[in-house]
Amino acid sequence: MNEVPAVTQDNLRVLLPAKVALTLEEIARARNTEPADEIAGFYSSDVYRNLENESTKYWWFSPAELCDLYLGRQGAQVD
Repeated sequence: MNEVPAVTQDNLRVLLPAKVALTLEEIARARNTEPADEIAGFYSSDVYRNLENESTKYWWFSPAELCDLYLGRQGAQVD
């Protein structure tokens, strides 16, 4: 069986487009907007800065969890 490669800063870019798209859909659903309306705000957020930094492990969070962190929802925590 083939081993799954570890996520590194170099290959994280492969995961980001799908993760960001799904997160934007969650944010738009929560705000009753369109995902395109949320792009600029999300890309300039601390959540995105952490998501694109492998060492924070934000890539491990689901789109719903990233949405909660972005919107500052109660109960959304990072250890």
